[in-house]
Amino acid sequence: LSDENNTQTYGKITTWAVKMTLAKLYLNAGVYLGTPKWNDALAVVNDIIDSGKFSLAPNYLDNFKIKNEGSPEEILSIPFDQVKTGGSYWPFKTLAAPSQATYDLSGGPWNGSGGIPQFIDTYDPDDQRLKDSWLGGKQYTSKGEPLMVDGVQFEYINFLTNVNGCEPNEGFRMVKYEIGSGDIGQTSNDVPFYRYTDALMIKAECLLRTGDANGAAAIVNQIRQRDFKNTNPAKATVTGAKLLGGSVYKYGTYEAGVITNYEGGADIQYGGFLDELAWEFVGEAHRKQDLIRFGVFTTKSWFSHKPNGAFRALLPIPQSEMDKNSNLKQNPGY
Repeated sequence: LSDENNTQTYGKITTWAVKMTLAKLYLNAGVYLGTPKWNDALAVVNDIIDSGKFSLAPNYLDNFKIKNEGSPEEILSIPFDQVKTGGSYWPFKTLAAPSQATYDLSGGPWNGSGGIPQFIDTYDPDDQRLKDSWLGGKQYTSKGEPLMVDGVQFEYINFLTNVNGCEPNEGFRMVKYEIGSGDIGQTSNDVPFYRYTDALMIKAECLLRTGDANGAAAIVNQIRQRDFKNTNPAKATVTGAKLLGGSVYKYGTYEAGVITNYEGGADIQYGGFLDELAWEFVGEAHRKQDLIRFGVFTTKSWFSHKPNGAFRALLPIPQSEMDKNSNLKQNPGY
């Protein structure tokens, strides 16, 4: 495999993409094998970091622009293009129908998926990633005029009724993948499957879990600097103790704006670091794997999720694969 990082290797499996895959496997080895491999994960991501081939993008949203193939963070991207490589309908998936007038879309969005208010409430208001990632509040047309629906200005609210029924305006909408004017639904944003920030955060987690909380905090602060530079730079700094402590997420079942059966997050080990992962990688297919590794997925409730057996940390092996190979043993609980 090539160890280059250029236009010829973009979107292809390289040495660095494989090292990231190994790092992910080592990072989750405690779940998969029952034996943690923090030092192995650390060694692999150090190879990536020390290569000098990648760096942090100046701005968070540089990684998610329509033309994001120039981001210095991209270790492995999944290319999409309106003409040559279709299949991504992100604007239609996330937005409600009235937002067609905001982005001059060629068709009406599908009324979308709203952000869970319990998560939205975890953000520091000065964290630029909140506005970079989520669309909320009163909405306007592409011409800057109030977006009116039935005589009332359309507004995305940080509220969900329940999983079985919400109004089109309920829930903030994920917009960190840039939405272009006139978008026909198929988008050209490449999906950053592995990016340099992920390698840095894997290193930070390994340091945190092996006793170097201050070393972990130094890395996290490096990443946070770009998220507070235009709002409140002092807030970019977190301590190792903060990362070791509990999560600010208010876990518990949720319905119609009320958290019932409150569970909180203060008891989650390394919960402060889990929060950092959520704010940085929301919308990048991270969360479930992280929640499992931190012991939260099978122990905590949120919105419509309730714990349903510790064995669900692992997926079942499909019966079709079991039938092919008599040496396979089904994972416990299935």
